[in-house]
Amino acid sequence: MAKTRHAKYKRDGHRAVSLSTPEKYRLLIVYPGQDRTRHFTTSDLARARSTARRNAASGAHVTLQHHEGWGRYTTTNTYAPEPR
Repeated sequence: MAKTRHAKYKRDGHRAVSLSTPEKYRLLIVYPGQDRTRHFTTSDLARARSTARRNAASGAHVTLQHHEGWGRYTTTNTYAPEPR
């Protein structure tokens, strides 16, 4: 009987986010009256900007950061909450 080179079981992929290739853009979102800073990461600049504008329109202070490598981020833009 010949051996087969195909696996007899399904191999699962990696479910964890890889730290060696992090997302390019990070948003730090702070709502007034809350002590918790919310984090949002994405590799799409257009999605990061639209999310930042949407949160700023709802009253949050948003900081847009760009990943430089080795865990370093630079602040590229800040969005102030819009007055109501």
